[in-house]
Amino acid sequence: MPEFSLPPYGLAVYALAAFVIFVAAVVQSSFGMGFGQVAAPFLLLIDPTLVPVPILMMGMLVACLSAYRGRRDIVYGELTVALGGRLIGIFLAAEVMVLVAASTHFNLLFAALILLAVGLSLVTKKFNPTPARIFVAGSLSGFMGTITSVGAPPMGLVYQSRAAAGVRATLNAFFGAGTVLTLVVLGFYGLVETKHFVVAVMLFPSLLLGTWAARFLFAYIDQQFRPLVLAICTLSALVILYKALA
Repeated sequence: MPEFSLPPYGLAVYALAAFVIFVAAVVQSSFGMGFGQVAAPFLLLIDPTLVPVPILMMGMLVACLSAYRGRRDIVYGELTVALGGRLIGIFLAAEVMVLVAASTHFNLLFAALILLAVGLSLVTKKFNPTPARIFVAGSLSGFMGTITSVGAPPMGLVYQSRAAAGVRATLNAFFGAGTVLTLVVLGFYGLVETKHFVVAVMLFPSLLLGTWAARFLFAYIDQQFRPLVLAICTLSALVILYKALA
């Protein structure tokens, strides 16, 4: 049997990681996206062993918890369309990852496209999330999420003009179910280990606290949903740029 050992986290590392998870859980619960964008770059700086699998596990948990809480607001027809697109995006990403995903130019192009989409959104008053657009956004989300670990921007942009409650619930359901698919694929390739589950359990209290605290921000977020979503998408692009240039 392989030898099992936990990463040697000190109290300071654990406290910092717990705080990052708390903030990321607040963002994910409030908007239906953003956990990875907030958590990944900071946890990578704190301790590289905290990414990516523990983040995926905790992101899945907070998304599923938040989706369950808002289950009455989930638009299941749109969720099905988006998940169908995500599956296609995951398979496409797997096909091209070895060829081009490691390229710095590829990540820079993705970041530039996200920033361009945000810029276009700022000058567009209305963007209706039709089934075709939701499917394309789901595909792009799966493709980008598999390659860059940042899959929220396409979904955020396509839903930016929709009422916050339905978007929040539907996106949480989308990312919760989508992350399950990602973890299944990683597990198939032997990339999910026991220590990842232990780390996720250690940080789970911070995740629960962030999920609970987010409800106190809903009223403000519902009033400022569109600009805040665009801000998260911009942050996503900056994270990709950081990863590409680091």
